[in-house]
Amino acid sequence: MPHTDIDLMPVHTGSTPYGTCYQQCVANLAAWYGLPDAEDVLVTTWGFGWDGGTVLRGSDRWVAAAARLYGLPLQERRFGSYEELRALEGAELTAGSPLAAAVDAYWLPSEYEGVEHLAHCVLLTGRDADGVTLVDPMNRPEPVRYPEERWRTLRSADAADGFRTFLLSGGPTRKPTAQELVRAVSEDRQAHHEQDTAALAAYIEACDTAEAGTLDVSGAAAERHFLSKLFHHVALDVPELVPVAAEAASLTRRWYLVHTLSRESGGSPEGRRRLVRMLRDLQGREQRLAAHADEAVAAMAA
Repeated sequence: MPHTDIDLMPVHTGSTPYGTCYQQCVANLAAWYGLPDAEDVLVTTWGFGWDGGTVLRGSDRWVAAAARLYGLPLQERRFGSYEELRALEGAELTAGSPLAAAVDAYWLPSEYEGVEHLAHCVLLTGRDADGVTLVDPMNRPEPVRYPEERWRTLRSADAADGFRTFLLSGGPTRKPTAQELVRAVSEDRQAHHEQDTAALAAYIEACDTAEAGTLDVSGAAAERHFLSKLFHHVALDVPELVPVAAEAASLTRRWYLVHTLSRESGGSPEGRRRLVRMLRDLQGREQRLAAHADEAVAAMAA
């Protein structure tokens, strides 16, 4: 395998809230390919996903939405084996395309190193037969070499979620206006309102009937984090959105508070009851923010 190293210095770096490392890495890929303010405008989706259990995700639609809205050749993929993944990584890097790759934070320099197995995302910018070159925008935003066996461990861990990988091979072909960005968010939410509302309601009901256990709402919180960033960005051109942006930021903080309290409480029955009450409050706040966002979109079109 020939040696490849792509010169990619991330522009979106540093600590970012729990669960947002995927978007941070993909934003860096998009920025490298020429998308301005990528971290502020990448995510235009607003919803929920739940497959049972203790994890509440965001809508999981942000990759497809970004590809459509900006004309980006962006994909999210998983793989059946490390060998299949390794071949893909080699081909992409040889073609000059860096990747965003899910890994286990337990094996990387960070506050979780050797402490906890958690999903994390890094940029893969180089590879040869002996190893890879990584850039971790959050913890170590400069190129670092890792031997092949260490990379196999990082990528093959359960936390890496089936070798989860984000591929981007070119820049944007469309530049939406501020109004188009806000409409995209509103249209996404409205188009999936029934299934998203049902997912959140079912999750809260499941949490209410379970006796104990920690909750993971970081996926939902992460999507709201970027929704807040988008509203703040658009509000620079559309001042009427300033109150909506502030409300979205407040909602984001409350979702992260639930996530933090659940981790800290250890899933006790008392803590669970308190968290369920907070989730029901968030359910109402989601509805109110949606109504305010729809009002702002309608006013823009008037």
